[in-house]
Amino acid sequence: MADGILFVFEGAKVEPQILENLKSHYFADTRQAVVYATFDTHIYTLWDKVKVDKDLDLLEVIKQVNANKHAELAHLNRQDFSQIFLFFDYDGHVREASDQTIKEMLDHFDNETENGKLYVSYPMVEALKHIPKSGCFSDVVVSAKTKAQATFPNYKQLVAQCAVYPDVTKLKKGHWDHIVTENLKKSNVLVNDLSHLPAHHEIGTLNQTAIFGKQLEKYIPQQLLAVLSAFPFFIIEYFGEKALAELEQTTNPA
Repeated sequence: MADGILFVFEGAKVEPQILENLKSHYFADTRQAVVYATFDTHIYTLWDKVKVDKDLDLLEVIKQVNANKHAELAHLNRQDFSQIFLFFDYDGHVREASDQTIKEMLDHFDNETENGKLYVSYPMVEALKHIPKSGCFSDVVVSAKTKAQATFPNYKQLVAQCAVYPDVTKLKKGHWDHIVTENLKKSNVLVNDLSHLPAHHEIGTLNQTAIFGKQLEKYIPQQLLAVLSAFPFFIIEYFGEKALAELEQTTNPA
Protein backbone atom coordinates (compact mmCIF):
# COMPACT_ATOMS: atom_id res chain seq x y z
CA MET A 1 0.00 0.00 0.00
CA ALA A 2 2.93 2.31 -0.73
CA ASP A 3 0.61 4.72 -2.53
CA GLY A 4 -1.96 5.04 0.27
CA ILE A 5 -3.49 8.28 1.55
CA LEU A 6 -3.70 8.88 5.30
CA PHE A 7 -6.13 11.36 6.81
CA VAL A 8 -5.42 12.41 10.40
CA PHE A 9 -8.44 13.91 12.14
CA GLU A 10 -8.85 15.71 15.44
CA GLY A 11 -12.21 14.10 16.17
CA ALA A 12 -13.67 10.63 15.80
CA LYS A 13 -17.29 11.44 14.92
CA VAL A 14 -17.93 14.17 12.34
CA GLU A 15 -14.63 14.02 10.44
CA PRO A 16 -14.88 10.31 9.49
CA GLN A 17 -18.45 10.94 8.34
CA ILE A 18 -17.18 13.75 6.12
CA LEU A 19 -14.46 11.53 4.71
CA GLU A 20 -16.89 8.72 3.87
CA ASN A 21 -19.06 11.21 2.00
CA LEU A 22 -16.04 12.75 0.28
CA LYS A 23 -14.88 9.33 -0.87
CA SER A 24 -18.20 8.63 -2.56
CA HIS A 25 -18.04 11.84 -4.60
CA TYR A 26 -14.33 12.48 -5.12
CA PHE A 27 -12.40 9.24 -4.59
CA ALA A 28 -14.78 6.74 -6.18
CA ASP A 29 -12.41 6.07 -9.09
CA THR A 30 -9.15 6.00 -7.16
CA ARG A 31 -7.19 2.80 -6.67
CA GLN A 32 -5.32 4.30 -3.75
CA ALA A 33 -6.13 3.02 -0.28
CA VAL A 34 -7.71 5.81 1.78
CA VAL A 35 -7.13 5.36 5.52
CA TYR A 36 -7.93 7.61 8.45
CA ALA A 37 -6.80 7.89 12.05
CA THR A 38 -8.02 10.15 14.85
CA PHE A 39 -5.90 12.05 17.34
CA ASP A 40 -8.86 12.67 19.69
CA THR A 41 -7.55 15.89 21.17
CA HIS A 42 -6.72 19.39 20.02
CA ILE A 43 -4.03 20.63 17.68
CA TYR A 44 -1.83 22.07 20.42
CA THR A 45 -1.31 18.66 22.05
CA LEU A 46 -0.12 17.28 18.73
CA TRP A 47 2.45 20.05 18.45
CA ASP A 48 3.69 19.37 21.98
CA LYS A 49 4.63 15.89 20.81
CA VAL A 50 6.08 16.86 17.45
CA LYS A 51 8.08 19.98 18.34
CA VAL A 52 10.51 18.10 20.60
CA ASP A 53 11.65 16.09 17.59
CA LYS A 54 10.56 17.47 14.24
CA ASP A 55 11.90 14.36 12.51
CA LEU A 56 9.45 12.24 14.50
CA ASP A 57 7.30 9.93 12.41
CA LEU A 58 3.75 11.32 12.57
CA LEU A 59 2.24 7.89 12.01
CA GLU A 60 4.14 6.52 14.99
CA VAL A 61 2.83 9.40 17.13
CA ILE A 62 -0.74 8.53 16.12
CA LYS A 63 -0.19 4.85 16.81
CA GLN A 64 1.22 5.58 20.26
CA VAL A 65 -1.64 7.90 21.21
CA ASN A 66 -4.35 5.52 20.03
CA ALA A 67 -2.68 2.12 20.08
CA ASN A 68 -5.86 0.25 21.00
CA LYS A 69 -8.15 2.29 18.80
CA HIS A 70 -6.16 1.99 15.59
CA ALA A 71 -5.18 -1.66 15.54
CA GLU A 72 -5.47 -1.62 11.74
CA LEU A 73 -2.48 0.75 11.62
CA ALA A 74 -0.21 -1.54 13.62
CA HIS A 75 1.31 -3.24 10.58
CA LEU A 76 1.61 -0.01 8.56
CA ASN A 77 4.45 2.52 8.46
CA ARG A 78 5.16 5.88 6.84
CA GLN A 79 6.35 4.22 3.63
CA ASP A 80 2.86 2.81 3.10
CA PHE A 81 1.49 6.32 2.53
CA SER A 82 2.49 8.65 -0.26
CA GLN A 83 0.38 11.46 1.22
CA ILE A 84 -0.74 12.54 4.70
CA PHE A 85 -3.38 15.18 5.35
CA LEU A 86 -4.22 16.59 8.79
CA PHE A 87 -7.53 18.25 9.66
CA PHE A 88 -7.75 20.10 12.97
CA ASP A 89 -9.84 22.84 14.60
CA TYR A 90 -8.50 26.26 15.50
CA ASP A 91 -9.67 25.66 19.12
CA GLY A 92 -8.78 29.15 20.29
CA HIS A 93 -10.58 28.61 23.60
CA VAL A 94 -8.33 25.90 25.07
CA ARG A 95 -5.76 26.79 27.71
CA GLU A 96 -2.87 25.75 25.47
CA ALA A 97 -4.08 27.80 22.50
CA SER A 98 -1.33 29.81 20.81
CA ASP A 99 -1.40 31.63 17.50
CA GLN A 100 2.36 31.24 17.33
CA THR A 101 1.87 27.48 17.54
CA ILE A 102 -0.55 27.56 14.59
CA LYS A 103 2.05 29.48 12.57
CA GLU A 104 4.74 26.92 13.43
CA MET A 105 2.47 23.99 12.62
CA LEU A 106 1.43 25.39 9.26
CA ASP A 107 5.09 25.89 8.46
CA HIS A 108 6.02 22.35 9.53
CA PHE A 109 3.02 20.52 8.04
CA ASP A 110 3.18 22.16 4.63
CA ASN A 111 3.66 19.22 2.26
CA GLU A 112 1.55 16.07 2.11
CA THR A 113 4.42 13.97 0.71
CA GLU A 114 6.80 14.92 3.53
CA ASN A 115 5.69 15.84 7.08
CA GLY A 116 2.04 16.06 6.07
CA LYS A 117 -0.27 18.87 4.99
CA LEU A 118 -2.32 20.66 7.67
CA TYR A 119 -5.78 22.14 7.08
CA VAL A 120 -7.44 24.21 9.82
CA SER A 121 -11.18 24.75 10.39
CA TYR A 122 -12.30 28.05 11.92
CA PRO A 123 -13.60 27.68 14.57
CA MET A 124 -14.15 23.90 14.30
CA VAL A 125 -15.17 21.08 11.98
CA GLU A 126 -18.84 22.10 12.05
CA ALA A 127 -17.85 25.11 9.94
CA LEU A 128 -18.42 22.80 6.95
CA LYS A 129 -22.16 22.95 7.70
CA HIS A 130 -22.27 26.68 8.39
CA ILE A 131 -23.70 27.86 5.09
CA PRO A 132 -26.69 29.85 6.45
CA LYS A 133 -30.25 29.48 5.23
CA SER A 134 -30.44 33.26 5.06
CA GLY A 135 -27.82 35.96 4.95
CA CYS A 136 -24.35 35.94 3.42
CA PHE A 137 -21.73 33.36 4.35
CA SER A 138 -19.01 35.95 3.74
CA ASP A 139 -20.32 37.89 6.74
CA VAL A 140 -20.44 34.95 9.17
CA VAL A 141 -18.04 35.40 12.09
CA VAL A 142 -17.82 33.83 15.55
CA SER A 143 -15.88 34.33 18.75
CA ALA A 144 -12.23 33.34 18.38
CA LYS A 145 -11.37 32.60 21.99
CA THR A 146 -14.63 31.60 23.70
CA LYS A 147 -15.25 27.92 24.25
CA ALA A 148 -17.63 26.76 21.55
CA GLN A 149 -19.77 24.87 24.08
CA ALA A 150 -19.83 27.62 26.71
CA THR A 151 -22.67 29.79 25.45
CA PHE A 152 -26.26 29.16 24.48
CA PRO A 153 -26.85 28.50 21.76
CA ASN A 154 -23.37 27.01 21.48
CA TYR A 155 -21.66 26.82 18.11
CA LYS A 156 -22.90 23.35 17.26
CA GLN A 157 -26.47 24.32 18.16
CA LEU A 158 -26.16 27.55 16.17
CA VAL A 159 -25.01 25.66 13.10
CA ALA A 160 -27.78 23.08 13.49
CA GLN A 161 -30.37 25.85 13.61
CA CYS A 162 -29.19 27.89 10.63
CA ALA A 163 -27.40 25.44 8.34
CA VAL A 164 -28.56 24.57 4.85
CA TYR A 165 -26.70 21.25 5.09
CA PRO A 166 -26.98 20.04 8.72
CA ASP A 167 -26.18 16.38 7.98
CA VAL A 168 -22.78 15.74 6.40
CA THR A 169 -23.68 12.12 5.63
CA LYS A 170 -26.30 13.35 3.12
CA LEU A 171 -24.18 15.78 1.13
CA LYS A 172 -24.48 15.37 -2.62
CA LYS A 173 -21.99 16.54 -5.22
CA GLY A 174 -24.00 19.68 -5.89
CA HIS A 175 -23.99 20.47 -2.17
CA TRP A 176 -20.21 20.12 -2.11
CA ASP A 177 -19.93 22.44 -5.11
CA HIS A 178 -21.94 25.06 -3.22
CA ILE A 179 -19.93 24.68 0.01
CA VAL A 180 -16.58 24.83 -1.79
CA THR A 181 -17.66 27.85 -3.84
CA GLU A 182 -18.83 29.77 -0.77
CA ASN A 183 -15.63 29.04 1.16
CA LEU A 184 -13.42 29.99 -1.79
CA LYS A 185 -15.27 33.25 -2.38
CA LYS A 186 -15.09 34.11 1.32
CA SER A 187 -11.38 33.34 1.52
CA ASN A 188 -10.79 35.47 -1.59
CA VAL A 189 -12.42 38.39 0.22
CA LEU A 190 -10.34 37.64 3.31
CA VAL A 191 -6.98 37.29 1.56
CA ASN A 192 -7.28 39.36 -1.61
CA ASP A 193 -10.22 41.71 -0.94
CA LEU A 194 -11.92 40.26 -4.02
CA SER A 195 -15.53 39.09 -3.85
CA HIS A 196 -15.62 36.69 -6.81
CA LEU A 197 -14.85 33.01 -7.13
CA PRO A 198 -11.06 32.98 -7.44
CA ALA A 199 -9.59 32.47 -10.88
CA HIS A 200 -7.01 29.78 -11.54
CA HIS A 201 -4.11 32.19 -10.98
CA GLU A 202 -5.59 33.32 -7.64
CA ILE A 203 -6.05 29.87 -6.06
CA GLY A 204 -2.43 29.67 -4.94
CA THR A 205 -2.88 32.80 -2.84
CA LEU A 206 -5.57 31.07 -0.75
CA ASN A 207 -3.23 28.69 1.04
CA GLN A 208 -3.54 27.80 4.71
CA THR A 209 -0.74 30.11 5.82
CA ALA A 210 -2.21 33.10 4.00
CA ILE A 211 -5.69 32.42 5.39
CA PHE A 212 -4.41 32.20 8.95
CA GLY A 213 -2.30 35.31 8.45
CA LYS A 214 -5.38 37.29 7.42
CA GLN A 215 -7.43 35.85 10.28
CA LEU A 216 -4.64 37.06 12.57
CA GLU A 217 -4.56 40.48 10.92
CA LYS A 218 -8.27 41.21 10.46
CA TYR A 219 -10.27 39.19 12.98
CA ILE A 220 -8.36 37.60 15.86
CA PRO A 221 -7.33 40.98 17.37
CA GLN A 222 -11.08 41.63 17.67
CA GLN A 223 -11.55 38.22 19.34
CA LEU A 224 -13.33 37.01 16.19
CA LEU A 225 -12.87 34.45 13.43
CA ALA A 226 -14.20 34.40 9.90
CA VAL A 227 -15.92 31.01 9.69
CA LEU A 228 -14.14 28.78 7.16
CA SER A 229 -14.04 25.02 6.71
CA ALA A 230 -10.80 23.15 6.05
CA PHE A 231 -12.26 20.62 3.61
CA PRO A 232 -13.07 22.89 0.63
CA PHE A 233 -9.43 23.96 0.45
CA PHE A 234 -8.27 20.36 0.48
CA ILE A 235 -10.65 19.58 -2.39
CA ILE A 236 -9.56 22.49 -4.54
CA GLU A 237 -5.84 21.89 -3.91
CA TYR A 238 -5.96 18.11 -4.26
CA PHE A 239 -8.14 17.95 -7.38
CA GLY A 240 -6.80 21.20 -8.80
CA GLU A 241 -7.80 22.44 -12.24
CA LYS A 242 -10.55 19.85 -12.68
CA ALA A 243 -12.29 20.80 -9.43
CA LEU A 244 -12.09 24.52 -10.15
CA ALA A 245 -13.36 24.06 -13.71
CA GLU A 246 -16.37 22.16 -12.37
CA LEU A 247 -17.10 24.98 -9.92
CA GLU A 248 -16.82 27.59 -12.67
CA GLN A 249 -19.22 25.60 -14.81
CA THR A 250 -21.68 25.32 -11.92
CA THR A 251 -21.41 29.03 -11.10
CA ASN A 252 -21.56 30.16 -14.72
CA PRO A 253 -23.58 27.54 -16.61
CA ALA A 254 -23.69 27.83 -20.38
